[in-house]
Amino acid sequence: ACPACNMFQPTMRKLKEALPANAELVYLPAAFRPDEDWPVFQRAFFAAQVLGIVDKSHDATFDAVWKPDGTLHIDDPTTHQPIKPMPTIEDIAKVYEKFGVKPADFVAVANSFAVNTKMKNADAQLKAYGVDSTPTLIVNGKYRLTAQSAGSVDKVIPLVQFLVASES
Repeated sequence: ACPACNMFQPTMRKLKEALPANAELVYLPAAFRPDEDWPVFQRAFFAAQVLGIVDKSHDATFDAVWKPDGTLHIDDPTTHQPIKPMPTIEDIAKVYEKFGVKPADFVAVANSFAVNTKMKNADAQLKAYGVDSTPTLIVNGKYRLTAQSAGSVDKVIPLVQFLVASES
């Protein structure tokens, strides 16, 4: 549900393609903006991960939130104010049905101990990395950067490639 992450998605797709074989891109969803429903979307991401559909569903979730015909809007398209109520995990489960998961099964996994643990671990990891805005990239657990700190969005990929090469 992060608008900045949505705008950054094309860069992330290009980055994933530009990484060498010895590098892995791992998403770590943040939940520190409950006013924009981030904890629910973090839960949905980890449920999709546990169910093995995250690669197929990741972009579709962004589309459901941000495309005009999406079903999971978090703000009013006219006023751009947050909607009430925000999408629930049950609402999100309906989107994942097109990936072969029954909504009830998705909700059960989303509320499972495994997903709760992944969420707590993600929150702790984000805190340990000092992430205070999104999107933030971490390279090899020791370099933290954003488009702003890189100088621009266009400089993110070359900088990450340089850092990966330096660490290889």
